[in-house]
Amino acid sequence: MDNRVDRLPIRPHNVRMLDSRVMSVAIASLWVACGSPDPKDDVAAQVGPVRITMAQVDDRVRQDEPRIWQNLYDARKRALEHLVDENLLRAEVRRLGVERDSLIRREVTDLIPVVSDSAVADFYDRNEGQMAGQPLAAMADRIREHLATENHHNLWSDYLGRLRERAEIEIQLLPPRALIQVNDSEPSKGPVDAPITLVEYSDFECTYCGRAQPTLTQVLGEYGDRVRLVYRDFPLSIHANAHLAAQAGACAHDQGRFWDYHDTVFANIRHLRPDDLRRYAVEMGLDSTAFDACLSSERHAGRVDADLSSGQAHGVTGTPAFFINGRLLSGARPFSAFQELIDDELDRLGQL
Repeated sequence: MDNRVDRLPIRPHNVRMLDSRVMSVAIASLWVACGSPDPKDDVAAQVGPVRITMAQVDDRVRQDEPRIWQNLYDARKRALEHLVDENLLRAEVRRLGVERDSLIRREVTDLIPVVSDSAVADFYDRNEGQMAGQPLAAMADRIREHLATENHHNLWSDYLGRLRERAEIEIQLLPPRALIQVNDSEPSKGPVDAPITLVEYSDFECTYCGRAQPTLTQVLGEYGDRVRLVYRDFPLSIHANAHLAAQAGACAHDQGRFWDYHDTVFANIRHLRPDDLRRYAVEMGLDSTAFDACLSSERHAGRVDADLSSGQAHGVTGTPAFFINGRLLSGARPFSAFQELIDDELDRLGQL
C-alpha cells in the first residue's frame, strides 16, 4: 500500500503522470515513428485458415486487463516524450551548428543557481516534520543536493518546453479510456451536459479518499460547469464498515441529502459503526424512521455491489480512483494531476 491509495491485498501498480505539454496538438512538421509495422497488420497467430492479429490481441488486453493497458500507454507515453525531446534537441543542434554538450551547458547547466544557505534553511523549516527529528546541520547537505537537482530539472524542463512550443508537433498516441455509462439517478454534482465527467470510486472508510475531498472541491471550484462529478462506491474488503456506510449514503440519497451525508461521514471516518451511521442521519435532520428502515433492510446492498463490480471491470484495485472522461487517475493525487488531464481533455474538445 502506498501513501495515497487504499488497496485490496494485491500487488500495487504505480502510475506516473507526465508533462501535458508534450501532448499538445499542432500541425505536424516533426514526426517520430518506430520502425515496426502497424500492429493492425501484424499477425500474432494463425489457427488453420484463421489469422489472429495484434489488433485483436490488443482489444482483448484492453477489455480483460485495463490496468495493464493503462501501464502500457504510460510506458509508450514516456518513450514518446523522450523521442520527441531527442528529435527537438538534435534539430536545435543542427540549426545552431553547435555541439550538443555545449548547447546544454549554455541553456541549462551554466544557468543552475547556487543553492544559498537561506534556501536550505527555508526548505528545512517548511519540511521539518519530515526530517525525522534531525537538526538542520545534519540535513543541510542532503537538502542542498535535493534543491540543486530540482533546479536542474526545472531548467531542463523549461528549455525543452520552449523547444516544443516553437516546433510543430502532432501527437497521435491516444490515451486509453474506460467506457463508463452514468445515469441521472447516481449522486452527482455539476450539469449533465458538462464536457468533463469525473467518476469517483471511493470508500467511506478509506483515509486517502477523505484526503482527496478538498482536491475535488478545488476542481469543482476551478472548472465550474465544465465538470460533472459522479460518485460511486468501492468498499474494500479490508474495511469492516465501508459497505454498510456506502449503503447509508444511498439511504441519505433517497432523501436528497447524499452530499451532506457524504461530507459528514468523511469528517468522522474513524467512527462508522451502525449506531454512528444512524446518529449522523438524526443529527442532519433526516427522516430517521425511513433511514433506519432503509439501512436495516439493506435495500441498497445490491447497488453498492454493482458499483464495486463496475469499478473492478474498469481495472480499479484501490481507492480512491477517478476516471476523467474515462481516463484513469489513481490515488489521492494533487490538484495539478487533475488539472493536467482535465485541461488536456478540454483542449481535445476545443474548450480549454
